[in-house]
Amino acid sequence: MKSVFLALLVASIWGLTPIFEKLSLLRASPFTVITLRFVFITVCVVAASVVTGKYREFALVDGKTLLWILLAGFLGGIVGLFVYFVALKQGLTSHIVPIIATYPLFTALYAFLFLNEPISFQRLIGIVLIVAGLILINWNNIGTTSSN
Repeated sequence: MKSVFLALLVASIWGLTPIFEKLSLLRASPFTVITLRFVFITVCVVAASVVTGKYREFALVDGKTLLWILLAGFLGGIVGLFVYFVALKQGLTSHIVPIIATYPLFTALYAFLFLNEPISFQRLIGIVLIVAGLILINWNNIGTTSSN
């Protein structure tokens, strides 16, 4: 039950975060927002690593694992975040965020293609529901390009 509470807490935090992101993009470029965000995160994570002693674990990461970490950071943290911020700057927060929240659909597809994970009938129904939900949430927003 604790894990469910924590998951809901994260969902609530991640639901609030785009509001601050949209507000920051009103007066700053996506590049500036990403840069300052990463500087802040880096300072916090490095400090936490030193305080907790977790920095010692860095030496245990092998080359292949490091490659996967860097690839995920590049795609999700740099490319994905930049494109997300450009979309968020140009569109309605309530339109953009639900579209981005369909990423589990793509994860299921990529897991099938690259990790040979099966797509069960139940998962297929879930994918259809994701697409249907996206259409329902954004039905009136289709064609809307600005929040101004």
